[in-house]
Amino acid sequence: MQLCGCFFCETILFYHLINCVMTNLQVQKLRMYLTLRVLLRANPDILAKLPNANELLAALDALILRIQSNNTVQQKGTSELTKLKKSLQAGLIKDIVDTSRKIQPYAAYIKDSDLLQSTKYTESDLLKMSEEELVLSGNELYGIVNPLLAELTSYGVTADTQSAFLADIALYEKSRPQIRKERQDLKNVTTALAAEFEESDDIIAQLDLLAEMVQESEPKFYGDYKKLRKVEASFNTVQLLCKVTDAVTGAPIANVTVAFTLSGNTEPDITKLTAAKGGFMVKSIEQGVYTVEVSKFGYQTQTLSISVAADAPYELNVKLVKL
Repeated sequence: MQLCGCFFCETILFYHLINCVMTNLQVQKLRMYLTLRVLLRANPDILAKLPNANELLAALDALILRIQSNNTVQQKGTSELTKLKKSLQAGLIKDIVDTSRKIQPYAAYIKDSDLLQSTKYTESDLLKMSEEELVLSGNELYGIVNPLLAELTSYGVTADTQSAFLADIALYEKSRPQIRKERQDLKNVTTALAAEFEESDDIIAQLDLLAEMVQESEPKFYGDYKKLRKVEASFNTVQLLCKVTDAVTGAPIANVTVAFTLSGNTEPDITKLTAAKGGFMVKSIEQGVYTVEVSKFGYQTQTLSISVAADAPYELNVKLVKL
């Protein structure tokens, strides 16, 4: 793929890249690389006065393409990994919650307080567990229920449901090494991406020195160069307000799990539960693009993409639809 250097092509490439997974600083650096490149290519007479400038720009072109390639891999990998993990996690949590709901009335009927307590699981509690804790909880519940199958048949717990439960536990356990490997692969890509930005910064630093050569002879070009050269990285934090309501009744929904994952990350940066009035406040959240997953048992899970900026507190209103 060749970069022709025209403003139109550079702009398309830039907006393609900023929709991928990069940090705010990397996005702003890329904007600077591309706009400086356009300025230099648009002034061939001045460029000819700068020794090795064409060579440096060719190297920058190659780095931009590598950044694009690695960033696309990162974006795709993050999306697929998150989807796989959430799917397997949701399946196992559903098994645990369903089994718990079926054994609870049996435990209450036979007045076994220990059984009642040891088999009580809620979706919100399970969502807070680590991978190891979730597997342990599934195995423990399976082990408690198995000897009681004869008594639990009328409650909907059968050999078939137990078999499916065990299969989901095994599938979740089997997937964990794969997920860990893919996480490491993504970290490697992220590391490579950081190295490519470092190389690009080195090229820009060399171009800075060359631009100083024409400071007096080409003042307009030099002024434009210095203006475009600035990277104003912003790491300000913002207040975020969230409210979740029923899509039909408009009533607030409590105990909804809302997970915020900043672009470039594979795990949620912030996870909150809505309060009795269906909302919560995050006092300080970093600016950037987030994937937001809103989930509660009995409702359709929603996955949103939001862009949090510094100009005002961010208000997130979500309407959930019952299954």
